[in-house]
Amino acid sequence: MAPDPIKRDPISRGKRLRVAVLMGGPSPERDVSLASGLQVLQAADPQQYEILPYEITREGKWLPRPDLLLLATPGGAPQVGAVPEVAPSTALVPHRIEEAVGDGAVDVAFIALHGPYGEDGTIQGLLELLGIPYTGSGVLASALAMDKLRSRQVGLANGLPFPPYMVVDGGAWPGNRAEVVKQFTRELGFPCVVKPNAQGSSIGVTIVRAEHEFVPAVERALEFGEVVLVEAYLRGTELTCAILEDPKTGLPTPLPVIEIVPKREFFNYQAKYEAGASEEIVPARIPAAVTQKAQQMALRAHRALGCEGMSRVDMFAHEGEIMLLEVNTIPGLTPGSLLPKAAAAAGIDFPELVNRIIQGALRRERRRRGRERKPV
Repeated sequence: MAPDPIKRDPISRGKRLRVAVLMGGPSPERDVSLASGLQVLQAADPQQYEILPYEITREGKWLPRPDLLLLATPGGAPQVGAVPEVAPSTALVPHRIEEAVGDGAVDVAFIALHGPYGEDGTIQGLLELLGIPYTGSGVLASALAMDKLRSRQVGLANGLPFPPYMVVDGGAWPGNRAEVVKQFTRELGFPCVVKPNAQGSSIGVTIVRAEHEFVPAVERALEFGEVVLVEAYLRGTELTCAILEDPKTGLPTPLPVIEIVPKREFFNYQAKYEAGASEEIVPARIPAAVTQKAQQMALRAHRALGCEGMSRVDMFAHEGEIMLLEVNTIPGLTPGSLLPKAAAAAGIDFPELVNRIIQGALRRERRRRGRERKPV
């Protein structure tokens, strides 16, 4: 049974909105998640919000972390390495998770989790069961976007352009390597990009330039899941376009397009999160017509998957044409992340970005309760 909505009305309670910030988690993107969560702690308006930090450990245990609020000073959020570990004995056992955050104890959950178990619909499903409003997309959109193959199939069915691709089934791979290599060489050729089907932050991604590199690249990608996506290597200008709901209308709205110039071979994990490892230029140095096309494509992809609140769509532009790569339903919120940069270019500072994301979650909850229609 869903909690009484009056309990979640901060005006009727005369209190600040209670926001549980969920960070960490067991995925390979754990450190990015912690950095995002710490930024949210630092930026959330204490006059509006009572922040309740929760760290989810690598083992999936939930740790209340009020001590992290002391690290989030006006001088900026600390580095992930500054986060002290706490005794696992303080972890909430499953039935106490509901006691701690369910039945009106929390007004909204801010999901600062990335990758599997945080961005794939898993945590969203748990919060649905607990009756807790949460930031970002729902269960289905989150699961679709995390699954590169399924999201690509949905996008193609909606007329969106993606690079040619093929799929490696991990179950059939060990006894069929030679035939798979021949097929990929014949149908896609080199260079190509080999990536796990359900990871983010370019984890497990390899650019394969010759046939002898193909098998090691697939083996590496299979370390992160049973399905591997192999796609044609794209040349051109790498772009990303974030989508954010308008606070007045609730309509998803494209932010300025960012051009990405990695200083490494491609925009990999290090290029995304190491200072100075890439250059992000906003607005992108592309013709106005290409900018408009990129924003329209991002918006169409956001809608095709049923995303809500926010997203970030990665793509390439070449000779005026756009080719989509993937949709991220929980973009990074670290100091160097792309969504905050795009928002800043649109005149939205980080505290306001956090505020809009939280308010979007409440708007979604009102829609769920039938008091507000979903804008299209």
